[in-house]
Amino acid sequence: MVHPLTRKIQAVSFYKDKLAWQILDKSIAPDFQAIAKVHRGEFKIVARDLADKTWLVGYNTDDGPVYYYVYDRASKKSQLLFNSRPKLENLSLAKKQPISYKSRDGLTIHGYLTTPVGIPSQNLPAVILVHGGPWSRDTWGYDPLAQWLANRGYAVLQVNFRGSTGYGKQFLNAGNREWAGKMHNDLIDGVNWIVQQGIANPKKVAIMGASYGGYATLVGVTFTPDVFAAGVSIVGPSNLLTLFRSIPPYWESERARFDHRVGGYNNAN
Repeated sequence: MVHPLTRKIQAVSFYKDKLAWQILDKSIAPDFQAIAKVHRGEFKIVARDLADKTWLVGYNTDDGPVYYYVYDRASKKSQLLFNSRPKLENLSLAKKQPISYKSRDGLTIHGYLTTPVGIPSQNLPAVILVHGGPWSRDTWGYDPLAQWLANRGYAVLQVNFRGSTGYGKQFLNAGNREWAGKMHNDLIDGVNWIVQQGIANPKKVAIMGASYGGYATLVGVTFTPDVFAAGVSIVGPSNLLTLFRSIPPYWESERARFDHRVGGYNNAN
């Protein structure tokens, strides 16, 4: 968070299980304390006037829309302006719970669990919902696909497997050249965790995802068909050589990254 005129860095946010703020400029500490009490969820300062008297604050939630408030610094009062999706209000939506477990080789794997509302979280059909990228990550907040699955009775586990961003360089690099290897093992360890917790029925676990998540789905049903009862691959590459060859020459940096992190690009050519 940077002051609009002085360009002074006033606060820095870190994404752990949820968004957390570290205040650097003590003059805004009372404002952050007041803002944190207005609405549940994660908050961000979306905009501010040049006089720095009025702030626009957005509150992200996991079971509803984003709520926007105008905040007056002098009075420390906030007023609701609107929310991003009014139709989500008053619906019975599921919570997104941060979880973690140990991989088979000792890494701490973080993720999120969404379970159906109104029924016990026991012996449920489950979906391992794999994020794309893979150099990306799942975060806390409203997820329409997870909500849709939970609404239909599925437990949804979203895993930030090794190679995901946001957990440090070492964790990111632990995924190098581990497509269908240790990255997949992290997903299987997630299946084992949700089964051991008694949440998922081991005979009714599906895997689903788009892009890299689609690739992981194809890997799952091909190499570990005994683990998954079904798979849904959304625009998932089914052949890495074809994927490498499809990268255009003007994506030179992307080609170099694929060769380093996935491996085999030069062999594909």
